[in-house]
Amino acid sequence: MPYIIKRAQKLLIRFICVLLVMAAFVPVRISADSGKTITLECSKDEVIIAGMRWKLFRTGERNGSGFIFTGDFAGCQADMSDMSAENISRAAQTVESYAIKKMLAPIAEGLTDSSGKISFGGLSDGLYLAIGYPVDIAPYYYEPSPLLMEVRSDKDSFTFDAYPKIIRVTLSDRVVSYTVKKVWLDNDDLYEARPTYVTVDIFRNEELYDTVILNEENEWKYRWVESDTGAQWRVAERAVPVDYEVRIEHNDTQFLVRNRHKTVTDWDEGDRTTTVTPNITTTTMTTAVTTSEEKTKTTVPPTTSAPPVTTTGLPQTGQLWWPVLPMVIGGLLLIAISFFFRPGRKNE
Repeated sequence: MPYIIKRAQKLLIRFICVLLVMAAFVPVRISADSGKTITLECSKDEVIIAGMRWKLFRTGERNGSGFIFTGDFAGCQADMSDMSAENISRAAQTVESYAIKKMLAPIAEGLTDSSGKISFGGLSDGLYLAIGYPVDIAPYYYEPSPLLMEVRSDKDSFTFDAYPKIIRVTLSDRVVSYTVKKVWLDNDDLYEARPTYVTVDIFRNEELYDTVILNEENEWKYRWVESDTGAQWRVAERAVPVDYEVRIEHNDTQFLVRNRHKTVTDWDEGDRTTTVTPNITTTTMTTAVTTSEEKTKTTVPPTTSAPPVTTTGLPQTGQLWWPVLPMVIGGLLLIAISFFFRPGRKNE
């Protein structure tokens, strides 16, 4: 009986050794972190901007070749039909105004670190809005433009690096004049859908500062004066008229609120002379996808109609070969030990 037990133990050890050697040649796979990441890198003229606050919102998702607003943004009447490099910046400003007007809660927020970066991880595919806030770095303050970005990839993990447009303004005690103007694009009210007035809310640092009525009597515009303290000013149309879409454009002192009737196809139709002096420029984004072996960068305009982000050798799961040698040595060593301690056969 002892001989049978020892024989069984020896066979078990050999079986385990064989399994170890075989396992050494089977790829070991580990799961990568799920979700996708947006990283914002903030700088202006080689000045790294640390401590800049950002909020991230999920606004919608792709619907064929376009987008639909979902969740808290389902009621947004911004035009998303033209996502060219020129219009994506204007769309971002419009969606930002909606978020401020509705006092929507972000899915994430934080401050840029000492390198001017902030990352938002664990994201799913969809359309995202990033809103940034001014920061004082004497003798200037820096104010970022909002960003609309689409997270879209056939991979489970990738990083989207974006470089927001940031304006720099010299801090001073000067008095600044601000203007908000309403423009109608409806073929001179051909369908008699235009209301007799609109209500516009003015926000200072996301807090309601004033509410004004725009109508024909004041030529659909309003002007106010404030000290230049580096505050962030935004406007929002309280209720967009039925059968109209809205577009809001602004620089640091001028705000233009356009309402376009659904029968009009051109945002400039009938309004060739009304513009906002452009501090609004196209922002170039860089998509950076990092793998364990290399980093591939592709410069694209900030258009959410861009094709899916693809990468070279992006590891959704990782294949590791470093354990092979130790497992082979361990298996062979155990086999050698089993033979070394092999019991001698007893004479019956």
